[in-house]
Amino acid sequence: MIPRRFPFLAALLAMLLLATPASAGGFDQELARWAAALETRLVTLESSPAEAMPVTAIPRGPVLKPGMADPRVIDLTRRLIELGYLEPGSERDVLDDLVLAAVQTFQTERDLNPDGKVGGATLAALNLTPAKEIASIRETLSRMTEFATNAPSTLVLVNLPAQELYLVRNGETVMTMDTAVGSSARPTPLLTDTITHVIVNPTWTVPPTVMKQDKLPNLRRTGQPGIDHATVWLDGQVVDPAIVDWTGVSPWRVRITQSPGDHNALGRYRFNLTNGDDIYLHGTNDRRVFNRDRRAVSSGCVRLADPKALAEALLGTAGFTPERISNWVDSGETRWIKLAQPMPTRFVYWPAVLRNDRVVVLPDIYGIVPSAEIVAATN
Repeated sequence: MIPRRFPFLAALLAMLLLATPASAGGFDQELARWAAALETRLVTLESSPAEAMPVTAIPRGPVLKPGMADPRVIDLTRRLIELGYLEPGSERDVLDDLVLAAVQTFQTERDLNPDGKVGGATLAALNLTPAKEIASIRETLSRMTEFATNAPSTLVLVNLPAQELYLVRNGETVMTMDTAVGSSARPTPLLTDTITHVIVNPTWTVPPTVMKQDKLPNLRRTGQPGIDHATVWLDGQVVDPAIVDWTGVSPWRVRITQSPGDHNALGRYRFNLTNGDDIYLHGTNDRRVFNRDRRAVSSGCVRLADPKALAEALLGTAGFTPERISNWVDSGETRWIKLAQPMPTRFVYWPAVLRNDRVVVLPDIYGIVPSAEIVAATN
């Protein structure tokens, strides 16, 4: 059953799912299966009486750790049963190996650190209410429908809540990778754009927001920008920041750049977009961020876990070999390579995802999903 509120999506599902095998690996088929699973879950949630969809709330308290005996583990196991991670009758008050495996699967499907500990982000995800799940699914389906009306067959797509990038070429997903995206205070914007250039060994110019909120206050406190291998300009002149009185200096008078190299905040690769907000994709000089389960930490740009792979994929179609690209990197010189065909790029906001054929709702990192009360009032 497909609700009438997404008629275009219904047509898309009929076209793709009925005309292609369930095992088809194209991005359109992947998207259609994703949307179909969301629709099915939405129908279940909205048509089931409350007593048929129990939600055992796990009280706050000390972090539940593997091997721990605690009355709250009973609530934990009941919740895992409700969500399908444990079989009925598995209730217990000890976080034993069976419960540990279920918790780790739950965490992995939500991009959480699969350490088996229940606290913080894991507890919040377990206590997600059906109303909030409905709101996230509806928001995702609405945005998917809008995307599908004009989606190109070749593109770079970044799903911001999932902090994940897809490279799609001629309708096939050829690459996925983890990303780090903007923080809630400095969110990455939703974009329809194109990648026009790959820059090898980029310099970094501190953007206006970072200058105003981070680097200029640092100059005032310490006389240093807090960036390795940086050059500081004041009113167009290179200065020694340690001997300048930065009190009262306006941000627009200051420019800070960082030379190329492994120390550079952008890493060895930058992927230029055309927007006027200085938002782009790039590498990083600190890969520790990708050890985190929550990576909404940047100042708005998208950091890539494997920028080298994306550079090779984009430049390889123009005949640039991985060896040639590596030689450019090793030279240390900044090199701009214009793509013969600009790469369509979309930054989307789809918080309800499909993991192991299970619908999973990810955190609403930018507060975009309407509240459950608003959703209920408009339907």
